[in-house]
Amino acid sequence: MRLLRLFIALLLAAAVAVALPLPAQAADVGEPGPSYAGVGVRTPTADKTQSKLWFQDGNWWGLMWSASAGATKIHRLDAATEVWQETETVVDTRQSARGDALWDVRDGKLYVVSGTTVVSEWGMPPSQQAVTSGSAELHRFSYNALTKTYSQDAGFPVTIRSGSTESITVAKDSVGMLWVTYSVVSADNTNRIYVNHSTTSDTAWSTPLVLPTPNALVHHDDISAITSFQGDKVAVMWSNQRPGQKRFYLSIHQDGQPDNSWQTEVAYGGGTNCSGGCANDHINLKELTSDGSGRLFVAIKTAAQQPGQTFVALLVRDSAAKWTSAPFGVVSDAHTRPMVMIDEERRQVWVFAVAPEAGGTVVYKKAPLDRISFPRGAGTTIISSSTDRDINDPTSTKQSVNGETGLVVLTASRVNSQYWHARMNLN
Repeated sequence: MRLLRLFIALLLAAAVAVALPLPAQAADVGEPGPSYAGVGVRTPTADKTQSKLWFQDGNWWGLMWSASAGATKIHRLDAATEVWQETETVVDTRQSARGDALWDVRDGKLYVVSGTTVVSEWGMPPSQQAVTSGSAELHRFSYNALTKTYSQDAGFPVTIRSGSTESITVAKDSVGMLWVTYSVVSADNTNRIYVNHSTTSDTAWSTPLVLPTPNALVHHDDISAITSFQGDKVAVMWSNQRPGQKRFYLSIHQDGQPDNSWQTEVAYGGGTNCSGGCANDHINLKELTSDGSGRLFVAIKTAAQQPGQTFVALLVRDSAAKWTSAPFGVVSDAHTRPMVMIDEERRQVWVFAVAPEAGGTVVYKKAPLDRISFPRGAGTTIISSSTDRDINDPTSTKQSVNGETGLVVLTASRVNSQYWHARMNLN
């Protein structure tokens, strides 16, 4: 399915190249970074739901593969030189592991859930051997402001599930409980959306639970994402590409309630803002917290194929549980892997994406938070290269950004195994 979509996207991109050119790649835009070359290391800035960066103590930090150490390590972005500096802190030595980073301001801890990765190939579900091998680990780090270093806490990492997934993300609720979500392909090739949470401590975990809704039975290519929500809830969003579904769903859990207490709603598809090919396995979500509205912003990609149809959109859920959508790009724009970021200080929302679908250029569009509308076209280039023509998989932080933090986007070239990044001064 992935390769078929890729082939269609390339044909569409070629067909509209004269009428609607994609961003030019004649010159480098952004900053080249270190190499991540290594046997078995693939797409280290993926997956769509995950965040590899965070801002802490005046610096941007990231989970990046070190070719020399043969491990994912914590890196710091030097603001003066725009160079990623490798620290001594090792996160994971497994080549196929990809992490999701959460900086917890309240407790002063960095959480990373790092899981071995399995993906569908040639449109077929992964093998059961691939699914059952590997594991997902929870890491917790403490920060030393004097030395500007991170050290892993005693008792970590903790294995929180056996087996591999396409993507796994982490959130923390108002009562201090950690939550993760992921999808699992079973032996009968059915795929289900799971959640799990910590119990008496960060090292003690409950039994994984399939979300208690029939819509949690999904296609083998579908994924999920989780976030804390409205101050006293967690929310899980997922895609469902199964025949008869073709929707994005959101399920909400009130903090402290029983594990099986979830309320599910349709976010997009089935007549809610879209009909037809509405779902694809591309999700990136953020919450607006500064104004107390608890609005949820979700960048998604659809399965539309007809000219003029919305291909990438930004979904917004307001405090009254009403969903709206703003088109970011149409089929001919051939965007992929959208990511949303929020500047609460200037009340702006940013959406980043890659074009074309095979990879090449990272673009963005922005809009006011209170009247979201994006201009037509490919967008403004933020990262491109004259030599790395397959740049893909943009990632950033779960946090909102502001004038102090600026905004950093990290991405990677797949063929040449090189990181790229761009920093935007929001002042």
